[in-house]
Amino acid sequence: MKAIIKLNWILLVFAVLASTAMFTSCDKKKGTDQITQLKCEYMKHPMGVDMDNPRFSWTINRNERGITQSAYRILVADNRGDINNNNGNFWDSGKIQSDHTVNIEYEGESLQSSESYFWKVQVWYPNGESSGWSNVSNFHTGIIHKDEWQAQWIEAADTAINAPLLRKTFDLNGRVEKAIAHVTGLGYYEFYVNGKKTGNHVLDPAITSYSKRILYSTYDITDELTSGSNAVGIMLGNGALRMKKIEDRYSWGGISNDFGAPKALMQVKITLSDGSQKTIATDDSWSSSSGPVTFNHFYAGEDYDAREEKPGWSTPEYDASGWQEVRITEGLGGKLDAQLMQPMRVTKTIDPVKRTSPKSGVYLFDMGQNFPGWWKLEVEGDAGTQIRIRGAETLNDSLFPKPLEKGDKLSTKHNYHANVWTTYTLNGEGNEVYEPRFFYTGFRYIEVQVDDPGNIESLNIEGRVVHSDIPYNGSFSSSSSLLNEIHEATVWSQRGNLHGYPTDCPQREKGAYTGDGQVIAETSIHDFHMAAHYTKWLNDMKDAQQENGRIPNTAPELVGGHGGGIAWGSAYILIPWWMYQYYDDTRVMEAHYPSMKKYIRYLYNLARSDANPQEKLIINDFGGYWDSLGEWCAPGQSDGPNHPVVNTAYYYKDVKLFSRIAETLGKKEDAKRYRELSDSIATAYNKKFFNANTNLYGTDSTYQTYQILALSFDLVPENHRKAVLQTIVDDINKREGHLNTGIIGTKHLWTVLVNSGHADLAYRVATQKTYPSYGFWLEKGATTLWEKWSGQASHNHQMFGSVDEFFYKFLAGLRAPTNQGTSRGYKHIRIKPFVPDDLSSVEASLETVNGKVSSGWENQDKTFSLQVTVPANTTAEICVPLLNQEDIQINEAADKVWDDGSFKGDVNGIKSAGKEDDCIVFSVNSGTYEFTMKKAQ
Repeated sequence: MKAIIKLNWILLVFAVLASTAMFTSCDKKKGTDQITQLKCEYMKHPMGVDMDNPRFSWTINRNERGITQSAYRILVADNRGDINNNNGNFWDSGKIQSDHTVNIEYEGESLQSSESYFWKVQVWYPNGESSGWSNVSNFHTGIIHKDEWQAQWIEAADTAINAPLLRKTFDLNGRVEKAIAHVTGLGYYEFYVNGKKTGNHVLDPAITSYSKRILYSTYDITDELTSGSNAVGIMLGNGALRMKKIEDRYSWGGISNDFGAPKALMQVKITLSDGSQKTIATDDSWSSSSGPVTFNHFYAGEDYDAREEKPGWSTPEYDASGWQEVRITEGLGGKLDAQLMQPMRVTKTIDPVKRTSPKSGVYLFDMGQNFPGWWKLEVEGDAGTQIRIRGAETLNDSLFPKPLEKGDKLSTKHNYHANVWTTYTLNGEGNEVYEPRFFYTGFRYIEVQVDDPGNIESLNIEGRVVHSDIPYNGSFSSSSSLLNEIHEATVWSQRGNLHGYPTDCPQREKGAYTGDGQVIAETSIHDFHMAAHYTKWLNDMKDAQQENGRIPNTAPELVGGHGGGIAWGSAYILIPWWMYQYYDDTRVMEAHYPSMKKYIRYLYNLARSDANPQEKLIINDFGGYWDSLGEWCAPGQSDGPNHPVVNTAYYYKDVKLFSRIAETLGKKEDAKRYRELSDSIATAYNKKFFNANTNLYGTDSTYQTYQILALSFDLVPENHRKAVLQTIVDDINKREGHLNTGIIGTKHLWTVLVNSGHADLAYRVATQKTYPSYGFWLEKGATTLWEKWSGQASHNHQMFGSVDEFFYKFLAGLRAPTNQGTSRGYKHIRIKPFVPDDLSSVEASLETVNGKVSSGWENQDKTFSLQVTVPANTTAEICVPLLNQEDIQINEAADKVWDDGSFKGDVNGIKSAGKEDDCIVFSVNSGTYEFTMKKAQ
């Protein structure tokens, strides 16, 4: 009996503990775990919010089926005490009946500059249950009103100094409660407080059109200041401000910018524990000196003389008696905007996979990966010894990369490798570490030359990957190593070309080509969280817009070249629309609507003033050769044979899309006017370019891009669509499954083929291994995507990365808001995978603005399985492919849901099911579903 009582007591204790654990677990999941991904203006904990009405977003992290939000409440406070006590002293939205979780606009008290704000949210579900409060998030404001800037632009007394050092000391009489700094420089800067660099930004600020807009960053330096003496310092670099051509060193094209000496602007708002405030700003009380960076150039490289270092130069103890006064100057006139996007950072360090020494004093390193950034040198040796470092994408002046072997040498056939370098001069004081500050390039191999190798005791090199540190958004993997390698190369190429704007290449031009940027945009939206980045880039386009409304082919225009046609400037219409579709963002369309309309007017006038003004609805050749390009970099050619075909097609696309934008924004008259104009352009387009006898556009033989664009933009007369499509299919088959498209046609190829029932042909194209194909590049040693199908020129261009859309949208089946069936912001999602015969599995996920959606399938001999996660507060259509099976049975987990040609049973979360031509479609609420289809024996 005592044993039984003892056992019962033990069981009771375990029950209580289990109950407590369960309660604790459930309680923990209330709010803090249920409400995640709290963002303000697309950023977690953004620094420098400089608008009156920032927007808030969140997602619901619940896996149960059928979770929807019925209401929300947001609190915003200017201190943790109030927010922790559920008091929104700046804004309490109250309980708002809404299922919206994206871009909810702040409607509280006026936000103050240089302050910290805290916010949290709770939501309710239709059954009345509340999530409880989320974790507390925060944001720091920038300088909201321009008249609050007290800082003055300053520059070194000696304006010939390449990278001047600027400093100021000041005293604080009390403990620092809060200190918020706003800093920028022209062109680049590094910010130091009491001897240490603040933050981990590099190459800051992102380049803009300085006469229109200059970006500043905001830092919380509360913990870096102390009671008593303090010092702040700024090191400046030339960036895009001063890019004068230097003899024997590389610079792209005709660029030789010189907008004056590097300049700095800084303002710190300090609050002490007694409530008193103090502002420290750049003014004439600062002092300046030269530093160890003796040369820096956006394209050509950087030189560093360690003997010129000034240890402790940004500390209060440093003796700056020999320094000069600074000069008050102007900042080129651009408005100051917060850099509300992810900064550039060193995101990864790469160790060499092989090292050789071709000759005495020359060391060659293979990093195994083409990447953007620079090198990090660690060396010991004698003072005055010089080390020159440069990189290249291939060895031995060859076309293709390869593993490093004895006897190889660095390729120097391209000036952007041969004449780009950093030179480091040792100070001889033990172990020395150097990496560039104000320059980046693209490369795989690193060559190190030592002027006197006998003076070196040790030497080591690492690769430093540098780009805009934008978080990943998607993932993709499959049973095919080829597809996985293509995806990885695409991701690396996007990394390589995100430097404050989408670049074309990191080593040669570094330009923000709008054509390259628009064809890769949907891919980038799948792979990365691009919203903040594109918000900035659209401002660059607006700032670069010319008086006649033209959007230049690069934006900003300070770097890179100029080249492209209407497909390039169309980025200014396409990307706002895609932001609306993917991110449910109407504000960006509203903000740019007048300038977008101005661009549409430019196209309208261009059609009437080009090489053939009599064709008032056709954009014929205009300007110089580089102005009116159509297709670009198709196999074996630069541009396409008939520029007006592409230019007019994009003219039509832009006008039609702009009419939809106008309609979305409630501008009914504009919507009607431009819808009618687009109809007229379509009629003129077919009259001018379409041969109804051959079903060809613009040429006497099939040119894939022209046929693809006509289908993709819905320009083909309905009774000719099938025949026009067949010309593409026949041409691809004639080429044994190879494409014949450049960057424009390739972007649209995948969707056209899949939507027309030829997903198998799209897959065949994507998996080719012979020229021209992605597999050809990989077979030749590519780790990134290349500029040309032949492998010539740049080995890091992202513009052909649209194949990744095919992987996400069609192989994994995660149809996008730009595809039929999926709604804006992925609020309703159509999931329909394509299953090739020789592919056994695919898995992909996307972090949409409404939560993470995933799809993974496995095709085995006897069964096909599909696992899908639909995020909370959304719904979906899940299409289980029939795979040519007839009498099929489908189970969802252990429940039979389809048999004998009809939907079976009452299964939680599944609302209905029906048969389409090639799949069974299940209409479902949120949750995770596991469908298994048994195949006929």
